Amino acid sequence: MKKFFIFFVMSIICLDVWSQAKLKTQYKFGFKLGCGMHTITGSPVKTHPRGSFMGGIWFQIKMSKNWTLQSELTYIDKGTGRYRQDHPKYGDYWLVLSYYEVPILFQYNKKKGYIEFGPGLAAFSNASEISIGVALPYDTGLYPFNKKDFSFNLGAGYVFNEKWRVGLRLTHSLLPVRKQLPGTSHPMYNRGIVLAVSRQINLKASKTKQSQDIE
Repeated sequence: MKKFFIFFVMSIICLDVWSQAKLKTQYKFGFKLGCGMHTITGSPVKTHPRGSFMGGIWFQIKMSKNWTLQSELTYIDKGTGRYRQDHPKYGDYWLVLSYYEVPILFQYNKKKGYIEFGPGLAAFSNASEISIGVALPYDTGLYPFNKKDFSFNLGAGYVFNEKWRVGLRLTHSLLPVRKQLPGTSHPMYNRGIVLAVSRQINLKASKTKQSQDIE
């Protein structure tokens, strides 16, 4: 899985370099932070969506007048449930799944707005599973978590200015979270919605300013 993940990331880097050389496109770089709500399908117990966090960096190249390609490297929490010690009789279930994710997004830009879509590949980092009043968590030896996640993303956003933008993204995994659990009709899949704020870093401007300071 690690070799495949590294190959996936290197492929994107090569694509960016090729685009710069062949198409002489403009590129942008920055970081992003966001929060959202995630849940899973196929849980054997009733669950509630859980708040999640994500953060990372992004790299964008301009493909044409209206189209851009954006690759990201983010750390994101997924999962489901709320952990409430004051209501154990409800049998609450809490599952946190953390991933290092690389979404590849095709973006159509029109004036100040844009829409985006594309796949995402993630490497599993760690998990935390807690339950009260139900026969969970399951033995991870018998029902291990998948070491990778492959998802489809669909979103839209608004560009405030050259530096700041905000985006809303829907995501749904195409690979099951883990081996199908007893008492369920289908495997568990991640799905969620994330609101993120992006900040562009102008490297050219920084270099120009440093040159002026030296002079």
